[in-house]
Amino acid sequence: MNRQTETREEQEASSDFIRSVFQLSSGDIVKEKKKTSPLAFLLNHLRVVVLLLCCAVLIWSLQYIVRSLVHYQKADDLYQDVGNLVMGGDGMSGTDIMLGSPMMPSSPDYNACQGLSDEDLNDIITPKPINEKYERIKNKLHSLKELYPDLYGWIELPNTPINYPIMQSDDNDYYLTHSYNGSYLQAGSIFADYRCGSSPKDNYNLILYGHHMSASNVGSMFNSLDKFLDGEFFRNNNTIYIYTLDGMYTYQVFSVYTTDKYYPYIQTMFTSGENFVAFAERMASNSVHHNGDLQFKPSDRLLTLSTCTNLSGDGRLAVQAVLVDAYTN
Repeated sequence: MNRQTETREEQEASSDFIRSVFQLSSGDIVKEKKKTSPLAFLLNHLRVVVLLLCCAVLIWSLQYIVRSLVHYQKADDLYQDVGNLVMGGDGMSGTDIMLGSPMMPSSPDYNACQGLSDEDLNDIITPKPINEKYERIKNKLHSLKELYPDLYGWIELPNTPINYPIMQSDDNDYYLTHSYNGSYLQAGSIFADYRCGSSPKDNYNLILYGHHMSASNVGSMFNSLDKFLDGEFFRNNNTIYIYTLDGMYTYQVFSVYTTDKYYPYIQTMFTSGENFVAFAERMASNSVHHNGDLQFKPSDRLLTLSTCTNLSGDGRLAVQAVLVDAYTN
């Protein structure tokens, strides 16, 4: 009897427990707090750190791009202004007046002429054809030279945006980050190697440097040298003009290639004429395109344009040309 009574009491207790469970609300149930392992804790914090780093890199990249675009636009505006100044129309404008009036040639000195040969006298007496474009540019270059003593000359590559003043300092660093007027400029300037003489005809290899500003709106500095890697452009646009205070020099492109900064394409001194000819032939053999069978002479003069390739810090793109005509004072 006692056993049956105990069994009945157990069943009633069990039923009461089950009923009480079903009567519980969600708030009555206390969830057991899940324990986090040290590894999971570390991974969660690592994710947060990585996310913060990615956000920081994104913000830095955006501000770098914006700052670069501002610098590039500043460079384009600055050089377009001076380009319009020097390479603008033939008529006298307010800008021309600011740069100064055209320079008048001086009369030959009679006493100095007494010691000249008949050939020299004939050169003085016989009128030479006047290159009106050069004379106009020369007058403006004279005025710019007074404002900016480091001015070397001017470079023009037809069918490209390359139309810039050429500067020269006593090193190859200053104009990497300065404009022609001496202000800081990320795009820098086109500048002649400090080892080169002041007249193109006095240099076996006149070397000009410029940045490869690929993000620029206009194709700043020497970015457009990439065009010479195209065979059709190389064959149809191979003339480069250099204007200095002593003349207008016309060069014909004969070589374009990529190399590195350690390759001796920027050599300026040669032990002999034969050594120079061997150098010129070697430069021609480097070219990805060929411009006929050139026969170099010790009297030839070269022009080398050098810029970065943007493929690596040491990569360089070289465009080289030979002097084919000179209009001098």
